[in-house]
Amino acid sequence: MSVVGIDFGNLNTVIAVARNRGIDIVCNEVSNRKTPSQVSFGSKQRYLGESAKTQENSNFKNTVSQLKRLIGRQFNDPDVQQYEAPFINAQLVEGDRGEVAVKVMYQDEPRVFTFTQLVAMYLGKIKDITSAELKIPATDCVISVPGWFTEKQRRALLDAADITGLNVLRLINDTTASALGYGITKTDLPDPSLPNCKPKVVAFVDIGHSNAQVSIVSFIKGKLTVKGTAYNPNFGGRNLDLALVKYCAEQIKEKYKMDVLTNPKATFRLRTQCEKTKKILSANPVTILNVENIMNDRDVSMTVKRDEFEELIKPYLDTLEPLLKDALEVAKVTIDDIDSVELVGGTTRIPCVKKILNDFFSGSDDASKSKLSTTLNQDECVARGCAFQCAILSPVFRVRDFSVQDCNDYPIEISWDNNGFEGPVPEGKVEIFSIGNNVPSAKRCTFTCPLANIPDNGSASCPISGKYVYEKAIERGMLKAFDPSIGEWTINNIRPFENKEAEKVNVTVIARLNPNGFVEFTDPTLLEEVMIEVKEEKKEEKKEEKKEEKKEEENAEKQPKMKKVTRKHPLTITSKNSSLPKSMMDSYREAESQMAAQDKLVIDTEYKKNALEEYVYDTRSKVSYTYTDFVDPSIKDGFLKQLDDMEEWLYTDEGSEATKSVYVKKLDELKKIGDPIALRYRESTDRPKAEQALKDTISQYQSQISAGDGRYDHIAQEDMKKVIDELTNKLNWLNESIAAQNQKQKWEDLAVTSNEILKERENMVYTINPILNKPKPAPPKKEEPKKEEKPAEETPAEDAPKEEQETAENDDSATPMEDVKSTSESAMEVD
Repeated sequence: MSVVGIDFGNLNTVIAVARNRGIDIVCNEVSNRKTPSQVSFGSKQRYLGESAKTQENSNFKNTVSQLKRLIGRQFNDPDVQQYEAPFINAQLVEGDRGEVAVKVMYQDEPRVFTFTQLVAMYLGKIKDITSAELKIPATDCVISVPGWFTEKQRRALLDAADITGLNVLRLINDTTASALGYGITKTDLPDPSLPNCKPKVVAFVDIGHSNAQVSIVSFIKGKLTVKGTAYNPNFGGRNLDLALVKYCAEQIKEKYKMDVLTNPKATFRLRTQCEKTKKILSANPVTILNVENIMNDRDVSMTVKRDEFEELIKPYLDTLEPLLKDALEVAKVTIDDIDSVELVGGTTRIPCVKKILNDFFSGSDDASKSKLSTTLNQDECVARGCAFQCAILSPVFRVRDFSVQDCNDYPIEISWDNNGFEGPVPEGKVEIFSIGNNVPSAKRCTFTCPLANIPDNGSASCPISGKYVYEKAIERGMLKAFDPSIGEWTINNIRPFENKEAEKVNVTVIARLNPNGFVEFTDPTLLEEVMIEVKEEKKEEKKEEKKEEKKEEENAEKQPKMKKVTRKHPLTITSKNSSLPKSMMDSYREAESQMAAQDKLVIDTEYKKNALEEYVYDTRSKVSYTYTDFVDPSIKDGFLKQLDDMEEWLYTDEGSEATKSVYVKKLDELKKIGDPIALRYRESTDRPKAEQALKDTISQYQSQISAGDGRYDHIAQEDMKKVIDELTNKLNWLNESIAAQNQKQKWEDLAVTSNEILKERENMVYTINPILNKPKPAPPKKEEPKKEEKPAEETPAEDAPKEEQETAENDDSATPMEDVKSTSESAMEVD
């Protein structure tokens, strides 16, 4: 069973696995610890991960990135066009359900894929990388998501994982995963069992490629609690790159009279170089930006200073301090309460970003007073935290006890039919999970339905809808155009079961906020008040009671005693959410399976083509030089021409577009001639070694037999004759075979091979060893003289047992009973 943690990033993805009593990072097929989060489409196959990255420059219109940002989003979302479109090269279109999709050329045909499908393709590649590393199928995993992901985005990610066959045990927030990886390995956390225990409070600041996240977490031994969070979905490394791109584009326009922003490919090339320039400026105050052949066959070059770069990104930097204050406010802590600040994500390496964080939390440039810490691996800590969470949830791993208490980031309210049902509040809606609410958590809701609203001999239904509180979510940095709806639920079969005369019935349901951040309603129950008869126990009558009173009581009509009880009746509930319907999931699975099979066929075909090409080059060179003495002169020229013709065929249209079976067939045709030549060459060196090995073994046996040291004197003569005959026969066979081989030319078929010689040696050893290794018979045991013992008193015949009397009568030398016992004990001791 696999235990896998996946840090699904917008730029790169990191995979961690739990094994060998620790957490390891998985390297991909080119030995990189990070796999680019991209999908590219070609005329024959898809390219995923590293191979997609290599296609990005030459096939950028059919290469899709920003997978994490666009999954679960709607095409008509203004934020998609404003914030996401500038970072994606492929054409964005609307999908069947209104979701954002891309239009690409795949197998020379225009195809439309939703981002749920694209993420499924990419996760399939992640699954293959992990399975290749673990040598077992990777199924169970935990995937990280930004804390600001809505339920629609989270469900879309789960659908993508389901399409590719991954079993997601849990979705975990990025900062929570970092906190888990930080806390579970700490052995010096405060012990709550001790008096005056003060939790350790750590701020996690994660600024990655596309967003900024802040989380305030308190730690005690065996537990972490997320106290508050804050997010900025549009402040990340890519936004800083874009600011630099716009600046450089203006410089190029002024200096070279070219508007690169009008050319998508030129913009892409400039953005690639700006990303590298940003990283260089983190270590150097000035650098040179060069872009070759950016546009119109021209190269551009310019100087970029760190001061200029920091001025360009100042609008983004100004949003960082309010973000930190928001997190502290939600967590209800002050800066003085923060014990340390853990930096996560590549953007926190930029000096001006680090300075803002240090000034806010430390208030001093003194390094000794700085609260900033980089004890975590900034690129891999999220994946490690995911792997730890997966190990905690997995039944096959034993992990140190450590609980995770997350919190709700955006308020959630539910509403119901206020005309037909009376809910927890008269307004018809209530904020059921507020900001900072524990995750997971559950709350009981009660709805009252008057019987007047229930049809006679029928039933009523209670519709419930859930959504995020839009205004409060926007205040906390949520994208302004996000869809606040979460789902709809309907409680069915509401009716009086027993008390038809009741004025109303009560319905209870449990609202849950599960660990994935999903809202669920479970355990719908109808509570009905009914009157039941109370059975009284009969009491003994007192003797002094008068007979008249008894008679009156007997004649009086008995009135039953009643009491009110509440009966519970389970109801049914149906739900509607943003998850894909089963029919669409099946369709996506089938499409993914077909595309994966096509990719495998293309890869296998390319492998066979390369094998054929390699065989042509390698064999042709060896036939002319290394194998020349082992090639029949009558076929040498013809074979070389066949190899030349095959090389020419490979570079024709027919050869480059052939199927896998054609390559296999043509390779077999060449091997039919070439393999015997290669075998004769190898045998020229292997056969003498095998010959000498057989001769040495025969000589060793002969020396042991003729040693005359008596070691084989116990072996029967016919067995020894069998050994000698076997040695003679094998030696004669070897001499005859070698003589026959020596009479042949080097290019002729072999009379004997090294494998045949070694097989004869093996058979000889199996025949001789059991005979020569036969153990000598054990020497006879010497009987020890019996100790003289005082004879026991004889038992009179009439007092002895019947069997003993018969023995004494039939055998005069019968041994006394004590002697029999003594002999038995002696035998046991010997044994």
